[in-house]
Amino acid sequence: MIMNKNQEIMKQIQGGLIVSCQALESEPLHSSYIMGRMAYAAMEGGASGIRANSVADIQEIKRTVDLPIIGIIKQDYEDCEVYITPTMKEVDALVECGTDIIAMDATNRLHPGNESIDVFFKQVREKYPEQLFMADCSTIEEGMHAAEIGFDFIGTTMSGYTAYTKGTQLPNYDMMRTLVEKSGKPVIAEGGIWCGEELAEAMATGAFAAVVGTAITRPREITKRFMDKLNRSRTNLGFKNSGKYAGDNDGPAYVVYSKIGYNKASYEFHLSQANINMSRKSDGRWTNSYIFLGIDVYDEKGEFLNCIDAGFCYAGGSKDWHLFYNLLQTKDKDVFTWYESPVSLDPTHDYKLILDCSKQDDRATLTIIDLTDGERVADTAEFEVMGAKADGSNVSLYQDYAIDFPDDIKKTRAGEASESDWEEITLYNTDEDIYLQNITIRNATLYLGETAYEWTKDRTNDEFMWPSVSCPKVDYACTKIVKQSAHSELVLTLDMNRR
Repeated sequence: MIMNKNQEIMKQIQGGLIVSCQALESEPLHSSYIMGRMAYAAMEGGASGIRANSVADIQEIKRTVDLPIIGIIKQDYEDCEVYITPTMKEVDALVECGTDIIAMDATNRLHPGNESIDVFFKQVREKYPEQLFMADCSTIEEGMHAAEIGFDFIGTTMSGYTAYTKGTQLPNYDMMRTLVEKSGKPVIAEGGIWCGEELAEAMATGAFAAVVGTAITRPREITKRFMDKLNRSRTNLGFKNSGKYAGDNDGPAYVVYSKIGYNKASYEFHLSQANINMSRKSDGRWTNSYIFLGIDVYDEKGEFLNCIDAGFCYAGGSKDWHLFYNLLQTKDKDVFTWYESPVSLDPTHDYKLILDCSKQDDRATLTIIDLTDGERVADTAEFEVMGAKADGSNVSLYQDYAIDFPDDIKKTRAGEASESDWEEITLYNTDEDIYLQNITIRNATLYLGETAYEWTKDRTNDEFMWPSVSCPKVDYACTKIVKQSAHSELVLTLDMNRR
């Protein structure tokens, strides 16, 4: 009779999905009632079994669904790493509440009382010879050994969760496949299965069944995973450039390009909220930071002709903020193409930056207004923008936020001088306490004549970030969009430290 029951259990779960419905006391969904409803939802979705923790949860789930249950009791014992059904006390409780399959830690680690899995399971099997048992293993060797000592199912549950398997890539398909081929026991694939494609691949190894838990029944972790993906996409580790622009690619930077057809732009730079250090801690040599607006000029065929940068510069040497501009090309060859103002800006103040090329062809005016000091003009400059039409018909404006490197620190990690290996130059200057944190931009605005437009995504042609996913050497988030609304509000951090 018991044998027939066990065969029926195995038949029910074979080839199916077992959903793990568990919530620890520290988790928001900790409740036997909630686990029962979770199991019911899983059953309606097509689950062929449930994995559950604790007598109370198992009893509630049994009242709610008619599916086989893999039961465990998680219990911590002093000076013992094993916590999944670690002693006979937990086994007895699981048998008493009618658990169909009892799972336990079958790793090489000792159970309470310094008992090996061999000693412990021998006692368990002698006491409950007809009960179905599942071995939660972390390695192929442990799975093979569990099969040898009489477990009915071999699970890959603990792969990546023991000290000696930490860092294993999950799902561990190789472990599944090898145990299917060599153990002679039904293998239950478990651990790190996050999507349908991974489930299908796990079952393709020949697994008897598969367990999925976190990806289905733990909304806190599911939400966190979504947010991690979203946040990563807002950093150089996940940002993909379109390829439309070469961009500002000589140091950590973020750029937003407007569509052609505007002739003026402005935004507020809340300098008082920024945190900055541009001095290398190892040798005191310095870098520079730039917060600016720019103009790209195109010819009648839409080909790039010229550009200028103009805005705020923080010179690491003098350690002050001031106005600057940089002109790529000029008709007048006697004009200085690089300019830095002698007027220092107060770092405790907030400012508005206005770049205006609407008054005259080939000319632009840059104005910095001190918002903290009665909106007075703090500094201004006028300069040539060769080829730019005052009506904006061949002009694209852009926002640019960047850290740049002087020649004396353009080096590879080997200390060799480099002019253009920006990944190596960035890594040479990494962990030197260089950062520009909390760059706060508000009310970014585009203009055509006297009409002002919020700088929204539909008025944006492209974004650019450096580094990006195409720069694999830079393995940490040094360029990070912290917060963004359309393209009119931005909080950005450029931090060249692995924090």
